[in-house]
Amino acid sequence: MLWERRLRAEIPADCPDWESIPTEGKFRQSAVLVLFCGPEEDTRILLIRRPRHLNRHPGEIAFPGGRREPCDRGPFETAVREAQEEIGLDPARIRLLGMLEREYAYTSDFEIHPVLAFQEAGAASFPRLDPNEVDEILLPRVEVFLSPPRLEWAKHGAVQALFPVFELPGSHRVWGATARILWQLGRALRPPQEGNPCR
Repeated sequence: MLWERRLRAEIPADCPDWESIPTEGKFRQSAVLVLFCGPEEDTRILLIRRPRHLNRHPGEIAFPGGRREPCDRGPFETAVREAQEEIGLDPARIRLLGMLEREYAYTSDFEIHPVLAFQEAGAASFPRLDPNEVDEILLPRVEVFLSPPRLEWAKHGAVQALFPVFELPGSHRVWGATARILWQLGRALRPPQEGNPCR
């Protein structure tokens, strides 16, 4: 697949153990699963919408994932375990592609390690959603994230800064750490000859 060849040229294909990944200050380790689904001509990225009753990140668009547990050898195991719990992922059906650079959720003090994987099946292969964690699955096309996101001013603590935002079909708005991961993914997937300054 063309997009997979681009990824392999841009990101490391291995996934290290947690013990070999240094933590950054106060941040706690976590991992999310960035899952490519479907055939090459119609490849999608799996996202979930969090229930509105949650105390943290209610109603937000996110990737399946969560905090590191003692049983997890590395980010891959953390991301897959959480995806099993949240959307009924079958680990036997996915193939590891590699990892992106860590991002940070500043409001909850998590460092997030994005694990990339692929499976051929689409949304029908996730019939079991945990209603306490997931309201619905979204499957936007990969091409949505090849264009740079819109940048909006927002305040974090005492700092005013520009943050990326993606608008998805169905009036879904992606921002925060999820948008930063998708922006990073888009830069890795984008053909290098485009020379986009936001790459």
